[in-house]
Amino acid sequence: MKKGKNLTDLLDSNRSEVLYYLMDHSGCSRTDLGAATGLTLASITKIIHSLLDAGIIYETDFIERKKGRRSIGLSFCYDKFKVLAVNLFWNRLELQACDFHGNFFGDLVSIPFLYISTRNIEEVVETAGRYIQDFCRMYPEIVSIGVSVPGPYFRNTGCIMVPPFEKDPAKRSYYPFKEKLSQFTDLPIFMEHDADVGALAYWWFRTDRSSDLVIMNFLTDTGVGVGLTDGRNIYASSSCSSESGHITVDYHGRPCPYCGSNGCLNAYCSGRALEEIAAERLSEHPDSILNSIPSITYQAIIQASKEGDSYATELLTECGRTLGHGILSLLHIFHPDMIIISGAISKAGSTLLNSLKESLEKRQSSYATIPEIRLLSEERNLALLGAAAFAMEQMLQLPTRYFSLPVNNQI
Repeated sequence: MKKGKNLTDLLDSNRSEVLYYLMDHSGCSRTDLGAATGLTLASITKIIHSLLDAGIIYETDFIERKKGRRSIGLSFCYDKFKVLAVNLFWNRLELQACDFHGNFFGDLVSIPFLYISTRNIEEVVETAGRYIQDFCRMYPEIVSIGVSVPGPYFRNTGCIMVPPFEKDPAKRSYYPFKEKLSQFTDLPIFMEHDADVGALAYWWFRTDRSSDLVIMNFLTDTGVGVGLTDGRNIYASSSCSSESGHITVDYHGRPCPYCGSNGCLNAYCSGRALEEIAAERLSEHPDSILNSIPSITYQAIIQASKEGDSYATELLTECGRTLGHGILSLLHIFHPDMIIISGAISKAGSTLLNSLKESLEKRQSSYATIPEIRLLSEERNLALLGAAAFAMEQMLQLPTRYFSLPVNNQI
């Protein structure tokens, strides 16, 4: 990557700062923009003209200023642009159009399939590609595509690691998911780790967007993913998403169906692990509601607990306790201001949250500080919203490129 900044780069950076401010302060004046960004009025005027000419922003009604003066307000054209959010799970694919307010449009498309492997990944991509084309025809205002994927995800290549996983690196299968999807569209595709974009989405649409707010997201679905953001910045290496969901909580413990190791967080707190544990010990609990269910799912376990089933409640309590162990380990490395628990397992509600907090409080060390913990049991699929937020974020960071702005303006 280039390290120097030329005039075009500086222009793009200034345009980005103006757009970010307008996203948070709709109806503000040119004077407000200058004061907030530190740009001169002449620079603000040139940038505003280019954004107005491109139809990215528009002028609102007059706003009252001090001493009876009036100024023309400015706002981002929220109605003009949409992004397509695509969320890949290990066992299903979801797509939906989203605007820059974070509002979804139309019906959610959800396609279930068998767990991703080298045998079916091509079919999954073909399905995703067809739906991407359908959505773009349905919503011509879609300007980019955001994709969230489960880890391990490799940013520098756009690849995901596909099961069956191998301990020998030479035998691992890396699938170029981003490259394959790009064959179905000319729109820019922005791809990122699902837990990371979930944290980003929560910062974007569920907080006041404080620039130094650090959020850690535990995405507990088919697997366990952990994402961390500092405002708009995702905490991860430049090449690969971190796989904190595979930290060891019991090195003599259960084998993980994904990483191949034993006793990792994913082997106890994922939906798939919860189902396996429930089935293994079900014979010890003949009175459990789960005995009447042909195929035990984590949704059924959560529902049984809500109906008073003691075995189901025990399973969710253990899940929360183990998740607390994993969180405490990470608190010795990271220092988030807030931890959010998202995904399917979060629907377990207070049973999960109370045991998680109890685990943290009992085993808190002298070095770790326990941050605020929020259980997003009522939150819609945060990873899907995160896919949209990540696409928006990338476009706003480089508006000259992605909004097709002219580059011959002075700064």
